[in-house]
Amino acid sequence: MTNKHAIEIVAYTDPYCTWCWGSEPVLRHLQETYGEQLIIRSVMGGLVEDSNNFHDPMNGIGGDNNSIQPVADHWVEASSRHGMPVNTVEFLKAPFQSTWPANIAYEAAKLQDETLATRYLRRLRESAATESNNLGDPEVLANLAQGVGLDRERFLVDFKGQAQEEFARDRWECSQRDVRGFPTFMVVVDGKERLARSYRTYGQMVGLIDLLAGEPVERRTTDFNDLGVLDFVEKYGSAAVREVSEVFEVSPALAKASLDRLAAAGSLVLPEPGLLYRIPASVACDTATGLCN
Repeated sequence: MTNKHAIEIVAYTDPYCTWCWGSEPVLRHLQETYGEQLIIRSVMGGLVEDSNNFHDPMNGIGGDNNSIQPVADHWVEASSRHGMPVNTVEFLKAPFQSTWPANIAYEAAKLQDETLATRYLRRLRESAATESNNLGDPEVLANLAQGVGLDRERFLVDFKGQAQEEFARDRWECSQRDVRGFPTFMVVVDGKERLARSYRTYGQMVGLIDLLAGEPVERRTTDFNDLGVLDFVEKYGSAAVREVSEVFEVSPALAKASLDRLAAAGSLVLPEPGLLYRIPASVACDTATGLCN
């Protein structure tokens, strides 16, 4: 007989990190199967302070070659392995000088509302991986914050103020844990913890959780059907084919067919460039006139 346990996953991350983007399906799968047993906490690591000084010889980035093209090439190669979509054509239109502003932006969001901050971090990841946005521009970051329901003016005040201190604290936590690469996960079960460096599959994370718990931890099953997929996308606001495939444990073809049926029915939309399915924009109606927009 299985028992419930208190599980926390601390994700050391960066909004621009492609393997962190690739970990989204795994984290969503864990969240869905462990439910209220699981808390996920994000800690910003600040992957690249200045791209002119960044050097990742393993992936051919930086050093004598300061071109942004190797970063795009790395993203494409990583995407072929983790399955989350990237749009390097758009990425190359707005290459980043530093990932730090996006990290600080998450801290500013968290100062307002931790639930909305989680949604905002997802939007930052989506923007970095699939859209042409300059995430070094505070105004762009503020627009994205407003889009998830955060107060824009307060966001800008916090971004320029306390969020800088919060980001410094996150970097200090990374240094204390000897976290040097992203993603890194600290898995904690009933007070027992283990650091897992780099990307992990769902099965690997489950195995580590069970090992720390000393027994198989209770998990929920998720039935695959169009209504279940719709509930999933509505819960998170957007989803890639890979995420539905991972969470419902079906083939990418079956996942895409379900998402496409929902889009054809108008329950979901697939905006350009056609990489992420979303819930339709809400319709606001004036009760006095009956007019909607």
